[in-house]
Formats: sequence, structure tokens, C-alpha cells
Amino acid sequence: MVLPKSFVLICLLCFPLLLCALPSDAYSVSVQPVDSSGIGLTEHPSLRLTPSESFRREFSYMGIPFIASGLIVKKRNSDFRTLRNRFKPAFHHSYDNYTQYVPLAATWGLKLAGVEGRSSWKELAVSNVSSAVLMAGFVNALKYTTRELRPDNSSNNSFPSGHTATAFMCATILHKEYGMVSPLYSIGGYTLAGLTGVTRQLNNRHWISDVLVGAGIGIISTDLGYFLSDLIVKRKRADGWSDRVTYDRYDAPSFLSLNMGVASGPSVLPTAELYDSENGSPLGMKLRVGTATVVSVEGAYFFNAYWGIGGRIKVSTTPVVADIPTGNRLHFDMDGDLQEGAPVNMFLLEGLESDHLGMFDMDLGLYASYPFSPHFQLGGKLLVGRRTNTDFSLNSVCRINPQIFDRTIVSEKVYDQFYKEDVEYYMKQEGVTRNELLENYYVDDDFLNIRRSSTWKVGTGVSLTYRYKENAAFRLYCDYDFASPRLVYDLKNSWVDEEGGRLSQSYSRRTPMHNFTFGASIVFVF
Repeated sequence: MVLPKSFVLICLLCFPLLLCALPSDAYSVSVQPVDSSGIGLTEHPSLRLTPSESFRREFSYMGIPFIASGLIVKKRNSDFRTLRNRFKPAFHHSYDNYTQYVPLAATWGLKLAGVEGRSSWKELAVSNVSSAVLMAGFVNALKYTTRELRPDNSSNNSFPSGHTATAFMCATILHKEYGMVSPLYSIGGYTLAGLTGVTRQLNNRHWISDVLVGAGIGIISTDLGYFLSDLIVKRKRADGWSDRVTYDRYDAPSFLSLNMGVASGPSVLPTAELYDSENGSPLGMKLRVGTATVVSVEGAYFFNAYWGIGGRIKVSTTPVVADIPTGNRLHFDMDGDLQEGAPVNMFLLEGLESDHLGMFDMDLGLYASYPFSPHFQLGGKLLVGRRTNTDFSLNSVCRINPQIFDRTIVSEKVYDQFYKEDVEYYMKQEGVTRNELLENYYVDDDFLNIRRSSTWKVGTGVSLTYRYKENAAFRLYCDYDFASPRLVYDLKNSWVDEEGGRLSQSYSRRTPMHNFTFGASIVFVF
């Protein structure tokens, strides 16, 4: 019998209870001072955290924006999956089955090594088990009610990602226990959690919305688990350094953030003019660019309250629509018929299917911060990096030209010479009549392809951060990025010949891209 993963995880989390149950000294007697009522001073009810105090201290609200972001970006699931298929279509690794647990193992390891953290063994066990039970309940309730198909079509339990929920639960446990000992613990834990979520997408096991919602569930479950633990073990106000909630405005604001935004760019990609032959008809195409959806992870280490160094990884998907004048579509020689002497085209170009251009940015640089108060900070940055554009394809949509059946335009002899064989082939292939054939549309893959390219870029930006807790903040930002990639366009307007070959015409064009991104961030402050 195979045990459920959530059951195994809960059993493992109960391990600290065995340690705290062992007597440290069987013959020792603990004597505590008592007040006039007979209640130990250290156990006095006035020293215990009230439920409202515990909730305010433990619940970070950081999981809510993750869930909201996942629901917002859900309609772009297929676009981000297309980016995965173009960047790493053959990616498949299983290390995400293990990285999800590493932050939790680190927490226990530090505790066993004697490193003082937030909780006693008893508190650690109760909070960890409570978090795991809540996380497993939330994840499985959604999985088996939404029954969303995985991107690899393997099962109907895609939403949300259980691996990502577990990873962020474990990372948040490490953050709560040891994040104030050193920010490196928190940064390491959340980096591994993020790696787990990204790998679930690259393995084609989850949509981007599954991962974002899973991350939010993991954080919320841990916040609630620690809140319940405070109530169960009757945590006192003075217990542990993590109860300190005051901080100075001039603390170094090192951070790790998840950013969601929308980006504007060039309204048109300036392509070279495309022709159906060397001296043929122009297509007159304009590639109109829509608003991009942007997801990024950003972090910086600050040396003081004002200056730091850091970097950003950003992925964006940009809708592109081909706009072609009607007259050009009618005269564009799709099948090379006119070049062979035919009076009219057999196929008329109806248009090109829209697609999404994907961009992947990696940047490093200087970060600046100016603290107006302990709660509000104005930020800025200056970054240099590389941008990679995915290869991009537009498919043509065509229909049969009714003029080939008009004997006042095309004689029977000319029809037999240029069109009859193809018409009979398509009628047989589709199992349709001539009239039905005229109603069909034909899609030709990779009519136009933009090759993958990479170029240097620069970026800057400003932000306003509201730090509502010692280690949690929200941020509004505006970023500007500039890159000028040389895009290479391959036009394949001819159909595949009998040998499977296909003519291709190539053009290149330097394309300046000015991108303004407006968005919001979930920020972990260390």
C-alpha cells in the first residue's frame, strides 16, 4: 500500500514530539514562584498571548497576493506554457521531489545542532503539524473539486501545485524559526521553494496559476499553523526573540520579492517588407504588439539603509497580431501559382493567426532606498543584463479561391492544368463536395518565423514600498527596460513540395524595444 504524501509528511513532522517527550533529568524538580492565587508567575494568564495578538504577529498576509496573482494570470496559462515549450521543451528532472523538503530538514537540523530559534521542540512540533494538516487539507480540497487537467494531460488534479505548497510551507517554517538569526536562512529557503515551483512548470506538470496559488496556500497554512500553535501551547508574550516587532527605519532593507505587472512596448515591430517572390507582391504586414503580462523574481542585499546590490529574473509574454491590408492579402501568391503562369491564385490569404512573443531577462546591478519612515521607502535601481527572445511563429489561414471554378476567368483547359489535381486531392482528403471545399479554411504552420535571439539590455525603475511588518511588505513599481535585438524573420509562404522541401526567404532587422512595466510586488524583508 502506498501512503499519501501528506500523511508521510505529517508523521515526519511529529518527530520533534518524541524529543520533547524525553525527560531531561528524571530526578530534577522545578520550583516556580507563585502569586497569592497559587498560579505560577510565569504561567499567569496576563502573560499569555491573546488570540488577536497571536494572529497579528503570525499572519503575514503574504500568501493572499500569491493566490490573487495566480487567479489573475490563470487566463494566460497556455501562453506561459508556450514559453516553456519554446525555451526548454525537453526539460524533465525529478529534483523537485526533494527540494520541497530541504528547508524543513534545515530547520530540524539547526534545532538539533543547538542553534536557538523561535520555538521549543514542543512548539515546533505543534506548529509544523498544524501547518501540514492545513496545507494538505486546502490543497486536496481544491484538487478534487476543481479537477483541472494537467498540462501534460496525465491527470485531473493540476490545481493547485502540492509540491509548491509544501515547498513554501517548509520555507516559511524556516523563515519563522531562523529568519531573524540570519537573512540567509530565509533567502535560501524561499529560493529553493521558488526553484521547486519553476521546476514543476518546466516539467510540464503544472500551469503557472497552479504554482502561484500553491505558494500562497503554503504561506497561509504556515501562518495559521503557528497561530494555532500559539493558542495550543499558550505561548507567552515574552517567549522568543521573534515576538519583537519593532524595527528601525535605517535598517538595511534587504529583500526578496515576487513581482506581477503589465508592460507596454513598441506598438509595432518594425519588420522588413515581405514578398511572395523575388519580384513579387508585397505583403505589407505590420506586427502590432499588445500589452505584455510580466512575472519576475527580484532580490537585493543592502549594505546599509541606502545602497545594495541585487538582481532580477523576469519572464514576459506579449501578444502579437499581424495586420495586413486586404488588397495585399488578395494578391499575395500563397502557392506560387502566379509564378508558374496561372491566371489566379488557388489559395487566398485570409490572414495570420496571432501568437505571443516570449522574453526572458536576467539582470544585475545597484539598488537604492530612501526611508521616509519605518513603514514607507522609496526605491530605485540601475540594472544591466541579457534578454532572450523565444522563437516566434505565425501561421497563415487560407481558403480556396472561388475564381478557379469561374469559367469566364479560368478556362477548363487552364483549370485542368493548374488546379484540378489539387482540388480533387483536397476533396478526397476532406471528404467534402466542391461547395463545402470553398467553406473550409486551411492553416499552414510556420508561415512566418522569428528566430530566437539574445542581446544586452539596460534597465531602471522606481518603487514605493509599504513595510507593514518587520519582515513583510507590499510594493508598487514602475520599471523601464531597453533592448535592441536583431530579429531574423523567415518567410515560408510556399507549400511543401513533393520532396518535402520548402522555399524560405530570410530578412533581419534591428528592433529597438522600450518597455515600461507597471505592477505590484510581494516583498520578504530580511
